Amino acid sequence: MMHTKNYLILVASLVLSACASGAPLSSGKPYDLTPPKNLVAEGISYSQRAWPGAVPMQVAIVEVDLKTQGLSIAVSGGDASDTSEYRSKTTSTYLRESGAVVAINGGYFGPVVAVEGQAQDAQGFAKSNGRVVSPAAALETAGVAKAVVCFDRKQVQILATLACPDRFANGLAAGPLLVQAGDVKVDPKNLTRHPRSALGVNATGDRLWLVTIDGRQKGYSEGASFAETAHILQALGAANAINLDGGGSTALVYRDPVLGPRVLNRPIQSGIPGTERPVATHIGVFLKAKPKG
Repeated sequence: MMHTKNYLILVASLVLSACASGAPLSSGKPYDLTPPKNLVAEGISYSQRAWPGAVPMQVAIVEVDLKTQGLSIAVSGGDASDTSEYRSKTTSTYLRESGAVVAINGGYFGPVVAVEGQAQDAQGFAKSNGRVVSPAAALETAGVAKAVVCFDRKQVQILATLACPDRFANGLAAGPLLVQAGDVKVDPKNLTRHPRSALGVNATGDRLWLVTIDGRQKGYSEGASFAETAHILQALGAANAINLDGGGSTALVYRDPVLGPRVLNRPIQSGIPGTERPVATHIGVFLKAKPKG
């Protein structure tokens, strides 16, 4: 009887904690790895989960069936006539303007700014719909961005190179590699935690995950290390995964058919929870409308 009472108290406290955090969890266990049940559009679903670990971690997950008819993935392109590679915009603005169904912030860039419309350059390779917006970085200046994620319609490849092969119409430098051929590739002893954005694909190449982990919000979500991020992607089913820009840039957004852009995580630009950072690059998932009749 006493054990039952203690269990009920624990469950009640977890529920109250989740409600107070302001971010809903998926149905079932908070760390349930069953596919997300919240449908965004055909072949695309999401969940928001409290991940078990050493510190609180709120995780937002978008799962994409790459076999879905009419689906494509692209990297934001900037304006070819501009003197800078990109103009800063939040992930929500990119989603609204581009017509994407889902969008996540992309790779590293500079400078960091607080408002939209400012000149920014990508760190390393960026290609959008066949146009190379930013050239590949030299190996000695690439930093952790020594890998790329490459897209061609529904095909996604994560490669340990500084640029995508020419056959890919879209691509982006980021890093480090989190998972490669099923194995975690980052140092488990590095426990530095930050907000994280990441992308993973399964071994058969027909399922994609976009993942954000909130951080810098004590008691709510304190961020993840590279290794923790890798293990989350690995647990979801990713055989290959790459880290995207994180920190205040972390943002995952989907298009609500009634309300417009909805941010799935809790960004923290300038230390303010719920505030998105304007960034240079974004990754968007698109769906062509089915013909009527």
